[in-house]
This record gives sequence, structure tokens and C-alpha cells, in this order.
Amino acid sequence: MGSARLRRSWSLAGRAAAVLEDGERLHCRPPRGHRRVSGADLLTDTTTAPETHALRLAAQGLAVLPVMADKRPAPGWGVTKATTDAQVIVDAFVTSGAPLVGVACGASRIVVVDVDRHEGGADGFASLGELPLSKTWTHTSNSGRGLHLVYAAPADAVAAGKPAPGIDLKAGAGYIVWPIAAGVPDRSAFAPLPAGIGRPAHDPAGSPATGTRGEWRDWWLSVNGGEIDPLGPVAEALRDLPAHGSPEWTDPNLVPLALGVVRACLDGYGGALAREEFIARYAAGQWATATHRRAAERAFDAAIDAAGLFPIGVRYGSSDPDAASAEGAEPAEYVAPPFRILSRADLRNRPRPEWMIEGLIQGAGVIVLAGEGGIGKSFLALDWAAHIATGTPWQGRATKRGRVLYVAAEGIDYFDDRLAAWEQFNTVPVPDDRLVYVEDGFNLSDERAVEYMREVVAGQEIDVVILDTMSQLSAVENENDNAQLSAVMRQAKAIREVRAGASVLILHHTNKGDKGRVRGASAIRNNADAVIVARAKAGTTFGISTHVSDDGKQKNGSAEYIGGLYLQPVGTSVVIDRERAADPEDVAIWEVLDRPGWHATAEVLAVLGASDEATRKRIVRRLTALVDLGRVVTEGATRSARFAKADALSDTLSDTD
Repeated sequence: MGSARLRRSWSLAGRAAAVLEDGERLHCRPPRGHRRVSGADLLTDTTTAPETHALRLAAQGLAVLPVMADKRPAPGWGVTKATTDAQVIVDAFVTSGAPLVGVACGASRIVVVDVDRHEGGADGFASLGELPLSKTWTHTSNSGRGLHLVYAAPADAVAAGKPAPGIDLKAGAGYIVWPIAAGVPDRSAFAPLPAGIGRPAHDPAGSPATGTRGEWRDWWLSVNGGEIDPLGPVAEALRDLPAHGSPEWTDPNLVPLALGVVRACLDGYGGALAREEFIARYAAGQWATATHRRAAERAFDAAIDAAGLFPIGVRYGSSDPDAASAEGAEPAEYVAPPFRILSRADLRNRPRPEWMIEGLIQGAGVIVLAGEGGIGKSFLALDWAAHIATGTPWQGRATKRGRVLYVAAEGIDYFDDRLAAWEQFNTVPVPDDRLVYVEDGFNLSDERAVEYMREVVAGQEIDVVILDTMSQLSAVENENDNAQLSAVMRQAKAIREVRAGASVLILHHTNKGDKGRVRGASAIRNNADAVIVARAKAGTTFGISTHVSDDGKQKNGSAEYIGGLYLQPVGTSVVIDRERAADPEDVAIWEVLDRPGWHATAEVLAVLGASDEATRKRIVRRLTALVDLGRVVTEGATRSARFAKADALSDTLSDTD
């Protein structure tokens, strides 16, 4: 065979065929140690659990993600979340029940030549002779109809594309399903990607040597034509766009939204169609106007400019017919419409932010937790963070499960001890991927740091960002300067706005004394959605309040006071606990549950002597919280649900065995 480049593919029956560059075809055996896999194998192999297969791939440095039977990532997953972390992998597959394992190309440093044969469409096997392929690790695709040739990615990024009919090049933000039956190779099995396969991601061949930015944009859209792969990164980015009418579609947010789609297009074809889909998603319904369409077009084009596609020095210009036409004239800067007209229907359909912790921390808010130094603010914030990360009720209050990012200006060395104490006290493990940390490098007064934080919140789907504390995470010279504090609070709001429902919790200080007010300028309270003030009470306890009389605030809920909180030593750290006075409703609930068997809500109401709907709902919420904690079990539909004490029911069942 000499210096001829050898390529290998397998037929559906598993037969190996070597294809030479000049088109000569001959049959040969697969290389020693290479597992030949047929389509039948792929459909019948059930000997290895998906998570086991994923862990084996990860051990070879391949970043994996859970994939459902339709070949789409499991809910909450995408290529950007692909990982080699063993615990995250196990949790992801067990939680999602995903039957397939995806491998992210860019994160795994591989490029995959994906050969397929579609009935009535292009035959990739017939196109193999058009490409200068070399021998590498090869396996049949999950469908059993195609073939994956896996190469080691070169140092320079390669753009995904279609190098020949029926053949896709998966790279960057693309991923493939790696069949269990294909086995797991050593990375040395991946040959270097041959020269001439694919094009550089950011310096495509055929690009204009000179020209305006408008000419570059027109060229980029022309070379990114073609259909959008429904399983590729462009389709994923489009699916991630907010629904039409969502409050995320604000004019200042159009370019950031478009930028996510443009960056996905860097690794695949479909940019021109993606632009039209982006425009259609925004300029629809009552916004189906020329003005809204023009705003979306300009935002997408601005995102192309911002994506770093063009060489430094390309002069500013435009192919836009509305731009200035005089030679050498700068086009008028686009100014987004300053406001949008909303109808009553828009208000009615606007999604209401959910409470992360009922009555205290609302989604889509900027919240300030203020208290004297040493009162336990950081322990309380970490307590809230762990309850949100695990979705467990906080002090009987419903909690929405989410991802939390804790930015700690100090004390990070002790956070593992604090979290271990929390897990021991609450008997609930905190998943590593649900609560993450930053220890330095972030400052609310640094626009670059804030912009990167926005990318992190959006990209990693963070639900709550905790900033501990404002004084150490901002460059404010005078806390009494309303202008400086307003700027800091605007930056916190910018972080909150990048992801629908996300919240920012800022830890701050109060002045000394029982009646200490929130320290600093009034801009802090004025620009916060909620202010929770912590104050020491009798003995070693403290309370938190959102009452205006305590300098608190709760813009979207009722003012509340929660007292009896204290720091309980556990192991080498402390946790938040609460003294509890006898509560009539709590007493009634346990009086009923202490009786044998199952019990309806009406029995608790009878003990209380109450029959109003508000009390009934409150009792149901308390019982549901006890179910979530594992102390009570339930059966039946919502209105007819019955409850029993978990250990009592267990004893009853044991007695009848």
C-alpha cells in the first residue's frame, strides 16, 4: 500500500473494507485489538450499564453527558456540561435514567468523521473516497447504519461541517453517541486528524482578505448555510432561547442572546438559518413589526461582530442598505428602542418568579442579608445554600431545588468543615455540582468580572449567587455614597437578569446595637427586592426580619419575623438550628399522627377546631414538608391525601409480617 492513505469502514454486517485514495477497494481484517461491532450488537448489548460505560470513557479523558433514547441530551444537560467527574457522571445517569452515553468532541479533544447512509439521501460510504482519511479508531454508530472515525483533535480548533455528501465532521460544540458495544479504547488509538480534513474554526478558507465588517458578515453567513442538524450545537442553542414573549427578550439583552447562537454556529453549519430563526423568535405576535425585526437583525449581526470572527484591523463598515453610503462615512450607530409596549395579555402571561425559599428568597431578585459581624450571616447563607442545593425545606418552608454559586471573600478554607457539619446535622448529602464556590477574582465594581460572572450564571445554569460580603467584593470608597452603591446594586441586578429566575443574595453589615440599621447609603435598600435583617436577641439566639420597622423589606411578599435561630456546634463547626416554642398547629399534627394508621387533614382541623381554607392549606404545607423530610409518609390524591408517621407505619407493618 506504500504511502497511500488507508481508510476503513464497516458494512452493516460488520465486514471491514479498506478504501484507497485512488478509489481501489479491497477487504481486510480489522487491526489487532480492534473490536468489530455490528448494528445487531448495538441493539442487543445490555451487559454494561450506561453509567459504567460513561465512567470508562471518562477515565480516558473523554468528557461525557447523559443522552436520552432520541439522542438528545438528558433534561438539564448539554454539551457545555460534559464532564469527566465520576460522581457527577453517576448522579447524572442515575437521576436522568439516560440509556445512551454522549461524548463531547471539543471537551474530549477529538474530531469525529461521522459517516451515514440515509434511505433516499446521500450515501456517506460512497463519499469516503473524496476524503484523505487515515487509519484510526472506528466503530459503528448507535443506529447501526453509520460509522464513526475518531481522530485526535489538532492544536488549532477545527470547525464542524459537511466535508462530503453523507459525511459530517463533529468537532467543538458537537457530540456523538458512543455505543456501549463499541468498547472503550486507549487514547493512543486516536490517530491525528489528517491534513485537509475540515477548516480552521476562526480563519475559514476563502474569507475576504479585505473588506468591511458588513462584507465579512455576509461572507460568514454564506459559508454557514445549509440545514441545521437537529442534534447539533446550533439546534441546541436555538432551543435554549427564551420562549416568545418571555421577559428575557429585552432590547439590551438581544445581543447576548444572539451571541450564544452565533458561538454555536462557529462549530457547525446553519448560521444563516439560525439568524432567521432568531429573528422569527423575537419578531412574532404583537412584535411582528418591521421595527422589531430590524432590531433582531442588527442584534444578530452585532453578535457576529462580537464573536471574534474577523481579523484585527477589519475596518468598520456595513452592507446594510440603511447604513451611510458615502465612501469613508461611518454608519450611524444603532440605538435599541428605549422601551416596549406591553398589553394586558403580556402581563397576564408573564411568568411569576418562584420562591427559592418560601417567603424569604424569591427567584429573579436581588436580596440583601444584613447583620452585625459575628452574628452568623455566613453560616445562615450557607445553610440556605445547602437547602436550595438539596431542595429540602428550610425551617418548614418549601424550598426550590437549584444550583448555587457561593462567592466567599474570606473563610473558604473552613467551608468544607461547615458543609460536612451541615450534612451530618441534616442527614442529607449536598451534591458537588449543586453548590460551587469562588474564592477570589470577583468584584462587583469590575465590569469584566461582572460580565464573566454573567457568562458563568447563564452557561452553568446558576439559580442563586451568594456574595459574601458587599464590602469585600466591591471597590466602594464610601458606603454612604448613593451613586457608588447604586452602581454596585445595578451590577448585581445585571447578574440576576442574565438568567430567568436567578437571584443574587448579598451579605452586608448593620450598624452596632439592637436597633442597628442597614449600614451605608439608602441606595442599598432602595435597589434591593428584599432586605433581611438579622439581629441578636436574648441569650445566644438571633432573629431575621423583613419588617420595615426592623429596616427590612419584602417587595413581593408579606413581611415576616423568624426568631429563635442559634449556632449549634456539630463536629468541628456549627450549623443553624432553631428553638421552637409550642406551636398549636404543630401540636395538633403530632397528636393526630401519634395515633395508629392513616389520617386525613380533617382530623388535624378537628383537633384545632378550625374549618377555614387558609388553615387547611397551611396544615397541608406542613404535612408535605414533613413528608419531604422523611418523617411522614402519604398516600392518595392531593385533596384526599392521608398521612402517617413514618416510623409508626413501619412498626405496624413489621408487626403484621
